[in-house]
Formats: sequence, C-alpha cells, structure tokens
Amino acid sequence: MTKNRFHNPGPVALTGAVLGVPALFLGWWTFKENRIVNGESLGMADVFTWAVPIALLLLWLGGLAAASLLKSRIGPAVLGFAVNSVLVLTFLLSGMAADRLLSDHSSVARVSLGIGFWLSIIACYIAIFAAREKLKDSAWLFHTVSWSGMVVCIILVAAGWLNNTSILVEFTSRESRFIQEFFHHIYLVGISVAVGTALGMSIGFWATRSRRVEKPVFWFANITQTIPSLALFGLLIAPLSALSFSYPWLRDLGIRGVGDTPAIIALVIYSLLPIIRNTYVGLKNVDAGVIDSGRGMGMSRFQVFRKIEAPLAAPLVLEGVRTASVQSVGLTAVAALIGAGGLGWFIFQGLGQAASDLILLGTIPIIFLALVVDTLMRTFVRVATPKG
Repeated sequence: MTKNRFHNPGPVALTGAVLGVPALFLGWWTFKENRIVNGESLGMADVFTWAVPIALLLLWLGGLAAASLLKSRIGPAVLGFAVNSVLVLTFLLSGMAADRLLSDHSSVARVSLGIGFWLSIIACYIAIFAAREKLKDSAWLFHTVSWSGMVVCIILVAAGWLNNTSILVEFTSRESRFIQEFFHHIYLVGISVAVGTALGMSIGFWATRSRRVEKPVFWFANITQTIPSLALFGLLIAPLSALSFSYPWLRDLGIRGVGDTPAIIALVIYSLLPIIRNTYVGLKNVDAGVIDSGRGMGMSRFQVFRKIEAPLAAPLVLEGVRTASVQSVGLTAVAALIGAGGLGWFIFQGLGQAASDLILLGTIPIIFLALVVDTLMRTFVRVATPKG
C-alpha cells in the first residue's frame, strides 16, 4: 500500500481559505463623491488588472498546498508566510488604489475599504492562527508567523501609506478627540474591572463559606446578565440624578445621572457574574484532602486559604477576570449614549451621520483592545498557574 502523502491542513486553515479566496473577487474599495453617499464598489480588476487577484489566489493555494504536502513544521510555516504576504499586499494595494482613485477628483471625494478588504483581513487572521498553532515547538517560527505581517501593516499605516483611505481621513480630522476617547475608554474598562474583581472575588469567597448566601448571590448575578446593557445604563440615570440633586456634594465628586458614574456602576454589575462564578468554582474544586493535609500540618484557616486554596484557585479566578475584561471592552462602547465617552462616541456619531467609516473608526480599536486584553490576561493566567 502506498503511503498517503497528503496531510490535513486543518479545518481552521481551510475556513480561512474559504473566506479569503472568494474575497479576492468581491468589491475591495468604494469610491464616493463625498463621505455620506453610497458610492461605487470596485474590485481589484477594476483598479488594477486581473493579474493582481490571481497572484493573491496563487499565494493562498500555494500555502494550503504546502500545508497539505509538506511534513513537520515546514508546511504550516510556508502557509503562515504565504498568508502574511497576502495580509501585507492587502494593505499595500489598498493604499495604491486610494491614491489612484483620488488623483483626479476633488478633496471631498473618499475611498472606503470594502467587504473584500475586511473579509480578506479576517481570513488572514484565521489562517495565521491555524498555522501558528502547529508551530508551538519552534519559538522563532511561532512568533515570526504570528507577528511579522501585523508589524509590517502597522508600519505601513504609521508611515501614512493608507492616509487617503476614508477611515484614515476621519482619523486625521479627529486625531486629538480620538486619543482622548481611546484613553478614556481604557480608563472606564480599567476602573470597572478593578472594582468588579474586588467585589466579585469577595462575594465568591463569601458564597463558598455560606450556603445561605450562595443562592441569592448567583440569582442576582444571573438576573443582571439578562438585562440589556442600554436598559441598565438607562435605569441608573434616574436614581443617580435624584441623589446628586438631593446631595450637592455628590455632584462636586462627579456623581451624576449621566457620565462616568452610571457607566462604571453598570459595567461593574456586568463583570460580577464571571468573576463570582469562577471564584466560587475555583475554591470549591480544591481537593478536600489537600486542605486536610494543611490543617494536619498545623496551619490556621487563613494560612490554608493563603497557601493552598488561593494559589490552586487562582488560574480559574483569573479566567473569570479575563472574561469580564474582554466583555467590558465591548460594553463600554454603549456607555457613550449616556455621556460617558469612550470609543463608542465615534460609533454613535457615525450612525447619526450615516458615515460608515466613522463607525469603523470606533469599532476597529475596540476589537483591537479586546484582542490585546485577552492576550495579556491569557499570559497572566499562564504565569499565575502553579507548576504541576
């Protein structure tokens, strides 16, 4: 019997290709006479020639063929480098297309990035993730495949290569406001997650020590998760407004019916369930035999908690904090509707003006922040996990 030379590149890599290959033949750019009209969708062949999408198609197919035919690390590495090349070319071509399309038009004309561009970016991310998962035994290949394309794309954006695309035009005209709202978004997330972590861990610990507390705590935490975020923000306006008018000194502290205060309270409430649940499960799952051994060695109840229960439960507790953190990054966008600011300000301004690129200016950094927070928290969980 002949040995099968083909290897499965993996369902994740194939999913990336299923998205990336058709994306090459969709509309990549939309030319608009101004920022709010619908405009004309243009594919690669409309701006350049058919040679461009065919070249990218060959990169996709070549990477998949390498992942199927080549053994060991070589196949996934070739797939990773091929897809990173597609990613970089996506940005290079978009900058060139914007320059070419705007060269003979007025200053109010815009070139927006179309569905083909965004679908290609998503497909590249999926395929790169699939390739790097098979390169974990080689640190330099893992990190090269993971970050090389992204770093080049960031350099291109920082160097102004895409400055003529509509989303960068929106950014340039609002740069100071963007920086202000970006850091304010981080502030709201940081404060709410810090307070939610302190409360959630305390309540979770209390629930493990008292059966009477356990059911009401989880009932409250579960109920709050079912309340729509916009409704919860709105429900907090009336009581906080009444308090601030009854006690003027609260207004001096910045506590009002709108703004940061209701946003932080709502975000803290939403962050409680994953932290309480994971704290409770983490402490409950500590082996009773290990606890008995600690007590048999003469440890006090506090020492058992500090030296045995807390370290063993820490990874699961931190997973709850990670979930709450990523969730808060997205939910903070809604807080802009009650005057709290953040990146959601751009999303709702864009919706009001029917300006899709302004919506993207708020949405893309939120996605980026969520990915960064998730990565940092995963690293922290790994470091905090006791050996063995």
